[in-house]
Amino acid sequence: MNQKIEGLDEIDRTILRILAQNPRTPYSDISEQLEEEGYEMSSEGIRYRVSKLFETTSILLLTAPKEHGWEVVRLFVSVTDEEGAKQESFERLSMMGFWMNCRGIGSVDLYGVATAQSNSEVDELIDRVRSLDGVENVEYMIETDRATTIDNYLAL
Repeated sequence: MNQKIEGLDEIDRTILRILAQNPRTPYSDISEQLEEEGYEMSSEGIRYRVSKLFETTSILLLTAPKEHGWEVVRLFVSVTDEEGAKQESFERLSMMGFWMNCRGIGSVDLYGVATAQSNSEVDELIDRVRSLDGVENVEYMIETDRATTIDNYLAL
């Protein structure tokens, strides 16, 4: 499903495509790539745009874990129907080292993403989440590969 994001132009989309491929791309390299596509912009102009993009979007750019020897674990958490269980569990997850936490409506109540140095750290994290009051079930996935198509997120 494509969505239109107000205020993003083709330069913003190009910058985000480049950063999605490699979040550590120097602004000078982005400037050169933009120039190849017919846009002239200084490194300082790109820095400004990147700052604004991160203020106005929820895009998380993270280098692939296999490139750096860490694990990315995604947890899907269901909580009991007790009053306040979802909020309390959400708040506790937020204090457990997850770098992204989501609460919503659907087949799971909470979603969290964390990084870990090893599979044993992943196991410890999952056990800690399972031990929280109000948590009914925890499913998880350790990321082994990723394909990012930023154009689907930033479609016109």
